[in-house]
Amino acid sequence: MERFQTFAWIAITSILVGSIWAACRQPQSEQRIENAVGHFSTSYREARQKFLAAAVAAGAEIESLRHPAAGREGEELFTDLALLGPPNANTVLVLISGTHGVEGFAGSAVQTGLMREGIASKLKEDSSILMVHAINPFGFAHCRRANEDNIDLNRNFLDHSKPRPQNPQYDDLAEFIAPTSVLSLSKVAVWPRLLWYKVTGRTEELQQAISGGQYSHPKGLFYGGRFETWSNETVRAIVHKYLSGAQRVVVVDLHTGLGAYGDYEIILQQPKESSTYRRAVAIWGWDKVRTTYNRNSDQDDPGTEDRSFSAETSGPMKLAFPTLLPEAEVTAVTVDFGTTSAIKVFLAMRDENWLHYHGNPSNSRGKRIKAAFRQVFYPEDVDWKQMVWSGAKQIVYQAIERSSK
Repeated sequence: MERFQTFAWIAITSILVGSIWAACRQPQSEQRIENAVGHFSTSYREARQKFLAAAVAAGAEIESLRHPAAGREGEELFTDLALLGPPNANTVLVLISGTHGVEGFAGSAVQTGLMREGIASKLKEDSSILMVHAINPFGFAHCRRANEDNIDLNRNFLDHSKPRPQNPQYDDLAEFIAPTSVLSLSKVAVWPRLLWYKVTGRTEELQQAISGGQYSHPKGLFYGGRFETWSNETVRAIVHKYLSGAQRVVVVDLHTGLGAYGDYEIILQQPKESSTYRRAVAIWGWDKVRTTYNRNSDQDDPGTEDRSFSAETSGPMKLAFPTLLPEAEVTAVTVDFGTTSAIKVFLAMRDENWLHYHGNPSNSRGKRIKAAFRQVFYPEDVDWKQMVWSGAKQIVYQAIERSSK
């Protein structure tokens, strides 16, 4: 009986200790999630305020570049820079948000959170980190993917003095991709077209035609423009001022929209035999690094295990950095955090583009379209935000730790 009482007392004590331990741990776990979600914002204005406050608290060197247009409520728009570390560092990590406007909600939260959590203390000697917040502030503020001229910034970095790439497949599909009507007839017509491409094994061909970039339809999707945008010129000015003296530059451009929910890919547009690809793998590992190079070519196919879900694009921003910094070792990548299926993203973009040119954003239908568009790039989900935050932190810490080797 005495032995039984002893065992019972031990069991009860263990249960109590376990309960107390769990009670102590649970609020801490919830607090970590709450803190991560707190980095995210509901508007461009709120995101900018959080970013600047975090930059000031982190002791960053701040510069604000005013955009000529205004926000949805008439507010001034800026691309803001925050430099942590020495201005003439040998190694610079560049972290960019808002290249595709509405996708800036996630990137901005990552930048703000990193500064709040003391990313500067993680920097190695002779290294710095440059935060470029909302490089497309118009798209961010107006909840659009494109800029004030409907230009996709990630299709705009090419030599506009030369003939622009042709996309005859987009030309053939222009009315399907960006219709003047999204009424019932248009909605009915889109699904058989998508199904036909799928059953004939031409899904990648369709994706390339739609999202690879086009320069003939100013009111269409993925329009690359016919001149250098304000954001394009701003990127070039930033590179000249902050990166021209660096010997090693790593660029991480944060995006959302494609891929498995909350997961990410690190995307390049160079062959896997290139030194850039090898450096990216050395920093982030084979399991996350992908390339769009020769994605739709039968020759020199990199293989499905190395192939990105993204199309190979014309005029992407990441390819501009090595051109602008010919003397430096440049590893520039896009990081895309998944939200939903590619078809849902495309249909949401298609509807939003129609709304921008032909609809009424103030009526109930317009509000539904805009809400659905925002949702495919910025899910209002705590778990998704936590996954983005955790994944992005890992990406940045790996870059800091391994890029200076």
